[in-house]
Amino acid sequence: MKIEAKKLQIYFFLVLLTFSIISCDTCRYNEVFPIPEGDIFFTAVPVNSNEPSIFQIDLNQKNTYEIIRNGILYSPPSSNKKIVFIRNNPGGTQEVVIANIDGTQQKVVAGSYRWYSRDFAILSSNGNSIAIGANGNELWLVRNENMFTKLSNNFCRGTIPAFSPDGSKIALIEAKDIYTPPHNLVVYYIESNQIVKLKNVTLPGTIVELFGEPNIYWSYDGTYIFAIISNDSREVSIYTTSYEGSYEQIRKVELVGCAYLEPTEDIDKFFITGLDGSIWYINFREEVKRYKYISPGFGFSYNLFPKYNKKLNHLLYTRYYRDDLQLQSGTLELLNLNEENAKPKIISSNVYRAFWNPKK
Repeated sequence: MKIEAKKLQIYFFLVLLTFSIISCDTCRYNEVFPIPEGDIFFTAVPVNSNEPSIFQIDLNQKNTYEIIRNGILYSPPSSNKKIVFIRNNPGGTQEVVIANIDGTQQKVVAGSYRWYSRDFAILSSNGNSIAIGANGNELWLVRNENMFTKLSNNFCRGTIPAFSPDGSKIALIEAKDIYTPPHNLVVYYIESNQIVKLKNVTLPGTIVELFGEPNIYWSYDGTYIFAIISNDSREVSIYTTSYEGSYEQIRKVELVGCAYLEPTEDIDKFFITGLDGSIWYINFREEVKRYKYISPGFGFSYNLFPKYNKKLNHLLYTRYYRDDLQLQSGTLELLNLNEENAKPKIISSNVYRAFWNPKK
């Protein structure tokens, strides 16, 4: 117990040291010297502040920059170098803001709409569309910053929809709430003047919830959609379906269960967060060595939102401690997948979640 306590003290010291460095005044955006484009974008609460900021980090230069004050990021930058975020105002109102990838030229989206809440905002990969959760169970689509469509009045609050990799489609869950079936998977084609519903299927189970938002996921090539579901016997499975047609597959995740998913280029291989909060690599083609342990968990944390980079050599995730599951209480960690028994590098504390820059 004394050894574990000592390790924990050292761990938290490194976290505080790391974040105190990245939160210094010299790291903020400087209009005279433009900052380099970052590899990782994340939301964190700076030292001596109670408002979340959006940061980017350049791994080559090992520099971190605060690019936006007062903003929460829910999706990665787009291919046209834009980001979208939620800003909470002092009076309790919220705004959806679109900006350049360096935080400049901020513009409020749908400011005239009388939504009493804006729960999240995500940006499509091509930068053409923004999905906004509003007023509890509404999901709105904003195209080209000025075309507004309410996609759903029955959006499952607490979940996050997902744009397809090319930005032409969006998948979402409709339900009363996370815990009450039925849960319906709905897919729309959104790149034409007339939005077209491609799919509406009832999931054979309920969405699995672990701290954070349950997600749905697209395959790397945009052909398939994945959801994590649980049945009456509490078995957890990865549900796979094509966005059009009748293809369906249910694969049970034994031993560790599954709460979050990161698809790879191979439809049978995933990084997952188990129900105990550890991260695993799973290969459904293997009969014996199907699960590979990835995260060096301490036994008292959840390692959530796993994301690997374009080169497939690093994994990014947020570690939340079981006794402190507040939104901005995580520790952002980076793991080298090419090193055996690699220890994670701590990037920041007070983090929500992080995303890779898809162009780097």
